[in-house]
Amino acid sequence: MLVRLLMMVPFVGQLLVVSWRLFWDRRVSIFLKIFPAAAFLYVISPVDPIPDFRFGIGQIDDVIVAGILLLIFVVLAPQRLVSEHARGRRDLSDDDTKTIEGDFRYTDTE
Repeated sequence: MLVRLLMMVPFVGQLLVVSWRLFWDRRVSIFLKIFPAAAFLYVISPVDPIPDFRFGIGQIDDVIVAGILLLIFVVLAPQRLVSEHARGRRDLSDDDTKTIEGDFRYTDTE
C-alpha cells in the first residue's frame, strides 16, 4: 500500500504543475478554471464534512476532493494544451501567434 502510494507522488506533482500552467494559460476557458479555484477554496475553507481538528483524518477529504477537481480540470481542458504543458514548453506553431502577413518593397533613391 505504501509503495503504491509513493509511486503516485510523481503523478501528483505533475498534476499540480500541469494544473498550474493550464490555469494561467489564456487559451483555457474561464469556465474550466472554476475547478482549480474551487479546489483551492475547498482546501482553505474552514467548513468541511470532516473537520480538520485532528491531523490526518480531516485533511484526507481535502486532498481527495481537491485531487478530483484538478483531475476533472485536466481531463476537460483541451488535450493539445495539456500535452503541451506536460512537456513543459509552448508550441510556437499555434494559430494564436502574432504574425502579420504582408509585402515589402524597398525603393532605392540613388
